[in-house]
Amino acid sequence: MLKYAGILLIVTGAGGFGTYFSSYLKMRLEQLVECREIFAELNAEREYLRLPYAQLLKKTAKGKSFLFYDILSEVAKAMEENSQADVERLWEKAFHKRATQLLLKEEELDLLLALARSLLLEGNHTQVAKLYFIQLEDKILQVMQEKKEKQKLYGTISVLGGLFLVILLL
Repeated sequence: MLKYAGILLIVTGAGGFGTYFSSYLKMRLEQLVECREIFAELNAEREYLRLPYAQLLKKTAKGKSFLFYDILSEVAKAMEENSQADVERLWEKAFHKRATQLLLKEEELDLLLALARSLLLEGNHTQVAKLYFIQLEDKILQVMQEKKEKQKLYGTISVLGGLFLVILLL
């Protein structure tokens, strides 16, 4: 009886390990999609409302997840305190401060920083922003494909690894 309980425990643990990695991919995709929504909202509001950038950030932060609310609020607060601050550095600092919570890769963070910088440009910034939005969409599609492929792989490998461990211990 104890042997069967151990087998069940090992297989369940291995399945949980696969589920953990699958949820990691899902959360990464959700963060990328939320970033796209944030920057799309910033872009649209900048075009139509013509508010200062710090106020746009505060307005956009409302209703966002806790992580992105903090990032947007921190950048907005720093911009209000120092109007001559380098906004790109503020974004970079806010992202890197929460690097453990952000599941994004370095190239994805660089893309988001470039998009934030493009929204700061005066005049006809929409062409530059469109290019970054296209790149972000491509990145989201790539992560969706990666999630689909790796989700099955993680589940299969973790269960097979658990079964191998059970056979080894028998």
